[in-house]
Amino acid sequence: MAKSKSKPLVRLSQPAKARSPGARRLWRGLAGLWGLVILALAGGAGTLQLLGPPAPHGQLADHPPKTLPNEAASAVTPPASAHHATHVPPAPPAIIASPAPGVGPSETALQERSTLYPNGMLPKISPNGRTARQAYAAAFDNSDRRPRIAILLAGIGMNEADSLAATNLPAAVSLAVTPYATRLDNVLAASRAAGHELLVSLPMEPQGYPLNDPGNRAMLTGASPAINAQLLEWALTRFSGYVGATGALGDMRGERFAASPDQMTFVQDTLAQRGLLYVDPRPNAPGVSRLREIGTRRQAVNAAFRSVDLVLDDPPGAAEIDRSLARLEKLARDRGAAIGLVGRPSPLSVDRIAVWATGLPARGVALAPVSVVVQMPQTATPPVTLSSRITPSQ
Repeated sequence: MAKSKSKPLVRLSQPAKARSPGARRLWRGLAGLWGLVILALAGGAGTLQLLGPPAPHGQLADHPPKTLPNEAASAVTPPASAHHATHVPPAPPAIIASPAPGVGPSETALQERSTLYPNGMLPKISPNGRTARQAYAAAFDNSDRRPRIAILLAGIGMNEADSLAATNLPAAVSLAVTPYATRLDNVLAASRAAGHELLVSLPMEPQGYPLNDPGNRAMLTGASPAINAQLLEWALTRFSGYVGATGALGDMRGERFAASPDQMTFVQDTLAQRGLLYVDPRPNAPGVSRLREIGTRRQAVNAAFRSVDLVLDDPPGAAEIDRSLARLEKLARDRGAAIGLVGRPSPLSVDRIAVWATGLPARGVALAPVSVVVQMPQTATPPVTLSSRITPSQ
């Protein structure tokens, strides 16, 4: 019986010389790819180990490290259009500039050095009772009895070219400067040379937060009073020679923070103690004028708070801005005075205000600085009594 011949089995461990050239190239390529992957993973792990976990927004701690106020090289994150994870970095050096003679002489008696941020100066009431809102106010003839309109143009410093263009508006237009700006020298010099009075914008938690991001130095409703006090002092040291503050920061108006009675009362009491006025960017905001009657006698005497009557560039179209300016005129005639807010100095908003202001004298209305209108009695509003208090429901 004939024996059948069986074929030899193919072994998986064939010598490399038995493989085809294509197979050898394929294996070498796969080995190189996995080598790159392993190197990348090792490098990423090392980087994460060095960086450590990110800190949450607003992390200052009730007892900040000694390096926090004095560090001079760190950048400040400005507001963004969308939320991003941020933390509060060490403060950069404050931008300190003396006002030009057109706005009021610099008075050392109106300043004191910050203990938290030694590179910055804070406004204070002088020993003789003089305040920053008096010393740095723009010129105005108080004998003028025509209805008065004040325009507060916020967002100054966010874009240098647009901000410089805004300084060409009439001197009575008041400018609110963002504390996040890092190069303000040209804008401040041009503003003061043109006779504009200045306010500092206070970053505060707005509606829509965190999608609407007021930046990593914003006062938040969820932060402790100690942290918000540090953030307020930071904003007040960013430059000098301003009459007051506002919650307007570009298109954001700090609605959530301003709706917190305890937090907002502290902010406004602090401003009053430093001789500053406050303009609430929320039209006809409740409770602002009542704070004149709340607090100590000194706070009540030095308080000067008022809300705006209209936001003029929301929506921002030319026709809409023109209609809002016309409404503002009517309010001024009805009440004796009115304040309009513009969120940012866009070429369109600056142009519409310039055209509108040209015809004001012929229409029997005076353009006045914000400081003049804020300190006028609001005759069209109900009288305030000592029993009127802010409650959480408001």
